[in-house]
Amino acid sequence: MEIYLTDFLALALAHFVALLSPGADFFIILTNSSKYGKLAGIITSIGIAFANLFYILLALFGVTLIKDNELIFTTMKILGSLYLIYIGYLLLFSKKRELFSKKIERKKTKRDIFKYFSIGFLSAILNPKNSIFYFTMFSISIQNDTPFYLESFYATWMFLAVLSWDIFIVYLVTNNKSRIFLEKYSNFIEKISGIILFIIGSLIIFNSF
Repeated sequence: MEIYLTDFLALALAHFVALLSPGADFFIILTNSSKYGKLAGIITSIGIAFANLFYILLALFGVTLIKDNELIFTTMKILGSLYLIYIGYLLLFSKKRELFSKKIERKKTKRDIFKYFSIGFLSAILNPKNSIFYFTMFSISIQNDTPFYLESFYATWMFLAVLSWDIFIVYLVTNNKSRIFLEKYSNFIEKISGIILFIIGSLIIFNSF
């Protein structure tokens, strides 16, 4: 059970660190929250989370199908670790960005739940990096003998982590003090995240041999 706990901690840490970096989903949430308000941002976040769930399940069953083939499984684990190192490298050398450079006035529009959900869902489902990322997550955290109920727990954890984090982002971007903090420290957070992902990826490769 201890090895499964180590696998889960590696997955949870790598996943959370990756969430910290502002990506396409972050800016969709930022835009909808700024234009249409907090509720629109939350609904957009739900759409993003369900699109992520689709890729999570796709990756879970994909990895489950190949995990009995030791050569392919080890190869995917190493490739996944190299992908984490690559993301870490990009974050480590990322340049500072102005997250809130444009002042956006809220538009008085009808709150359309389907509209905001669709914006979030399509943003995440059309991002090919999501499928690669979740396949990476499962390839580095699942062993040949990992029980399916634990794999399902990993999937549920990642779905809830995405949903919770995105809703938390909504509250941050709709609060002036939080916006100032994000603007000031976002690049520092990215660099720290890059270092952590680089270390996790390197350790997994080292332990694969």
